[in-house]
Amino acid sequence: MMRGPSGPACRVWAARLAGLLLAVFCGAAAVAAETSAEHPRAGLMWNRTGLPAVFPLQVKTPEGADYYLVLSGRGGDALAAYIQGGAFFKVLVPPGRYQLRFASGSDWQGEDKLFGPDTVVFELPEALDFAVRGAGIKAGHLVSLTREPRSGGLRAEVKGQFVCQIAGLEEVQPQRVGPPRWFTLGGDLHARGVVHLSWRLGLIGVAPGTPDALRQRSGFVLGNPNLPRHKPGQTSTALPQPQSPVRSFSVRSLYCG
Repeated sequence: MMRGPSGPACRVWAARLAGLLLAVFCGAAAVAAETSAEHPRAGLMWNRTGLPAVFPLQVKTPEGADYYLVLSGRGGDALAAYIQGGAFFKVLVPPGRYQLRFASGSDWQGEDKLFGPDTVVFELPEALDFAVRGAGIKAGHLVSLTREPRSGGLRAEVKGQFVCQIAGLEEVQPQRVGPPRWFTLGGDLHARGVVHLSWRLGLIGVAPGTPDALRQRSGFVLGNPNLPRHKPGQTSTALPQPQSPVRSFSVRSLYCG
C-alpha cells in the first residue's frame, strides 16, 4: 500500500500545488481581460479634425448589439462614436464629406479588435456631406439601420436633417430706477384753477410783458411771492422722460427637417 508524503514533505508539496493553481488562475484572468474590454460610454469618442462639430448626425439602430461608428474623410479617420443598440443617438459632426463605417457586435474588445471574431462590418455605399446650405441652414443626416431577416446583415436608409438659424429682434423694457419724482405747484388751488380757465377761454391775454400776463404768471406758477418756498435741500425735478426700449438681435437654432 502506497502512502503520500507526510510531515515537512507534505507541506512543501501542498505549497507547490497552491502556487501552481494560483498561476493558472491569474493566467486565465489575464486572457479574459485581454479578450474583453469595458464598453465605452455612448457618444463621441474622439474628433481628430480640429474643426468645430456643428452639423447633426442621428443614427437609429436595432436592439441586440452595440455599434462602433467611424467617419472617414480625405485626411483619414476623422471621428468615432459608440452607439448602444436601440437607444437614441445623436452627435454633432464637423464640416466635410465623410464615409460612414459601422462595426456591430456584443462583446467589445477595444478599437483594434472591435467586437472580436463575430464583428459585423457595414459601410454606407456613398459618402455624406455635412455643410451649410442656403442662409443659415446646417445640413446633416438621419441614418436608420435595420437588420436583414435572413442573413443578419445591416442595411441603411438615409434622410436629410437640418438645423435652421432664425434671427429675431427682441425688445427689453428698461427698468425704472427708483420711484418717479414730480414737481409740485405752490399757491392756492382755486386761484390756479381760475387763472387756467380764464386762459383757456381767452379771457386773459398771454402777451409777454403786459399786466395781465404778469398777473397770470404770478398767480399760476412763477414769480408769486405768496407761493410757499421749498425747504433747504429739497429740489424740484423735471418730469422723467420716457425711455425707449432696448433692442437686441438674438439667433436661435432649431431642427427644421
